[in-house]
Amino acid sequence: MASPSNLNKTLFVVVLAAAISASLGGCRRSRTANSNNNTQSSFVSGDPEEAKRQAQSLVEKGKELYRNDQDEQAAEVFKQAIQNDPDNAEAHLRLGMSYGALDKKDEADAEYKKSIELFKKRNSSDSKDASSWFYLGEAHSFLHQDEEAIRAYRQATKLNPDDEEAWYRLGMALTRLAQYPEASSAFQKALDLDPNDTRASDGLDNAKEGSQRIKEGKKHAEDMLKKQQELANANGNMNSNSSAKPSPKRSPRKPW
Repeated sequence: MASPSNLNKTLFVVVLAAAISASLGGCRRSRTANSNNNTQSSFVSGDPEEAKRQAQSLVEKGKELYRNDQDEQAAEVFKQAIQNDPDNAEAHLRLGMSYGALDKKDEADAEYKKSIELFKKRNSSDSKDASSWFYLGEAHSFLHQDEEAIRAYRQATKLNPDDEEAWYRLGMALTRLAQYPEASSAFQKALDLDPNDTRASDGLDNAKEGSQRIKEGKKHAEDMLKKQQELANANGNMNSNSSAKPSPKRSPRKPW
């Protein structure tokens, strides 16, 4: 028969072994759970259509993070979207915007250029996709390519005349190129669709002021040219009158 002391020792060893086993099991479960989470976050479906759907779902999630100023998290989500669908043009555009918010200009510009390439490819096959043309305009705008942006925004408004944001963006691009009358028209279209858009209202005021400055500048230039012409004509008349005067006659030379 075991003594009480030996029995207590045996019980202690059994309890300790059980505790260690439970702890190791918990660690294994934790590692497994983390592994499963990581695998799930980077999972790419073997079905191309499913991968595209997953990518677009991630784009929507990233947009929400971006709107909430969670730019680093948004960038990571957009990267996952691109991993699922490398040809998702909006994912590249949105990743560029996130990089821009993080002051990563070179990375942002690279993503904008990639999105332009993909949007142009899409537009060549489906030119009736207004949103694709709008996003193409956005990418060009971020790269300060305003002429190209204007062409894209115009096509977007042509395909969807009720897109107030496209009219506003078109007005801004036209303003940057000092095309104020056209910008005023675009801002007015935006206000017709949404009278409460203070951005469009401010843009319209600025465009009208720009048009007025150009008119005043042209008038000033015309006045200066007119004055220069009048001065040139006056100088010409003076020179003509001077050359028309008879030369003074010399007195005859007296003989010695």
